[in-house]
Amino acid sequence: MIRSCVLTTLFLLLSTTPQWVQAALHSKGLVLHLDSSNADSVKLNAEGKVVQWLDQSGNGHHVTANPAHAPVLISQALEEKSAVRFEGNQWMNIPSLSEKPQGYSIFIVFQRSEGQVSDRAWQRILSATTEEQTDDTKEPSILLTTGENTGVMKAQIFSDLFRSRLTSSMTLGARHLGHAQQLQGDIAEVLIYDRSFIVYEPIDAIEKYLQKKWNLEVASRGDWTLNGPLPQPLPVQLTNSLPLSDQENRGNWVPFKPMWDDFDGETLDTEKWYDHNPFWYGRAPGRFLSRNVKVADGYLQLTTSKDPSLPHEQFYNNGLVYHDYVSASVVSTVHVNYGYFEIRARPMDSAASSAWWFTGSSTEIATGREQRLEIDMFEIGGNAADKEYSYNMNLHMFKTRDFAKHYSLGGIWQAERRLADDFRIYGIEWTPDIIKYYVDGVLVRRAKNTHWHGPQLMLFDSETMFDWLGVPEDTDLPSTFKIDYVRAWKNSETENDWRKVYRPKENLKWSRITKYVRSMDP
Repeated sequence: MIRSCVLTTLFLLLSTTPQWVQAALHSKGLVLHLDSSNADSVKLNAEGKVVQWLDQSGNGHHVTANPAHAPVLISQALEEKSAVRFEGNQWMNIPSLSEKPQGYSIFIVFQRSEGQVSDRAWQRILSATTEEQTDDTKEPSILLTTGENTGVMKAQIFSDLFRSRLTSSMTLGARHLGHAQQLQGDIAEVLIYDRSFIVYEPIDAIEKYLQKKWNLEVASRGDWTLNGPLPQPLPVQLTNSLPLSDQENRGNWVPFKPMWDDFDGETLDTEKWYDHNPFWYGRAPGRFLSRNVKVADGYLQLTTSKDPSLPHEQFYNNGLVYHDYVSASVVSTVHVNYGYFEIRARPMDSAASSAWWFTGSSTEIATGREQRLEIDMFEIGGNAADKEYSYNMNLHMFKTRDFAKHYSLGGIWQAERRLADDFRIYGIEWTPDIIKYYVDGVLVRRAKNTHWHGPQLMLFDSETMFDWLGVPEDTDLPSTFKIDYVRAWKNSETENDWRKVYRPKENLKWSRITKYVRSMDP
């Protein structure tokens, strides 16, 4: 009888609780959470002005406003929920959120109604800068704006990822210093995290949480990711000389030999590959060492292992210590932009990642603009809890000149079986207009190529991503990521002389890191 009552109560709670309450909010790293739908968190003075907005993250970062420029609370502004309204002469003060941030990820639900329209563009939703750098569009400032749009704006998520280590206070609804470019519109929810998300999974979870809670339309970003298993029948590989998805060669593909390797020998081809990462020690606590890279049995093999005898070392000033874990990385010796790239591979069966990606820093010769680009073909946690089926893809653009933020656009396809269970063929088609991802010759994702035009290096690696994939079980180590082959092609659309447009950035750390790796060889 008691059990029956408990079940009945649970059923009633679930059936009467709004769906958005049931959706889990990603809380790791959350340092500020403002939610106007929680009436108790919005404190009004006698005139009905919002003088305090309580932080729901548990960190006590309460947001305040002087009554002279305080916004107001509007009931039933969004989906019959209240929102805080800024009418062009209001702003609120956000206290310093972290003493030593490694970046910020910011998500804000905002709308502008017809009665709030003006002719003022670039209104500040959130702004932060320093006395030394008063321009909030320059590094290390943090900035979310309405852009050039001066008209009605449907309720939507404004978000961005910032690499800035800014520790100052912030301003909601106006430029941080001077309080110009003031906001006209409604803010319903604010989520700020003390890190710049590198993987797509938390971004996706946060967006889904906010979309469901506020019943937001999912704005098209020009991308698409497959939902469900691969359609049958799968493409048949008639020849290894062409991409699996284009066995008839409709794309007129020609082999690009600098990135073509069957790994049939007994050693790595040093004309094509570095046996370590010459510009990065690895993701702490695991360091990249060449001893965990080998070519054997027809495969390139990258292994993650545990070695408690390793010294505890700190290579960067971020406080992270390298210890106990050895991982592996292989980097191409040549740059490339655009083409079709394909591998046959089996991810390692542990919580260490197996990854295939492009990255590169370069300067646009005509403008002097610097950029660091990244295309993640996949990052797989073969035996990571609840992620064994997740095929993680992502695109990053890290701005290194004038801007402290970076852009990320990702997708996750859920495979029909564990990805570490067998070899599969993975491909990517990278053109000036579009980027397409393939598994076993089937398109699983596409995205517009809005930024990824500079030269990049190809990488294979395994990383210890404790925050995302968890700590590898000792019983799963050593574990090995095997690549049977890598193939690359060019055609008329992807062939170009990028050296006339871009100059790759020389990395002065290469010789230092290489020297260290060689010193650690057994």
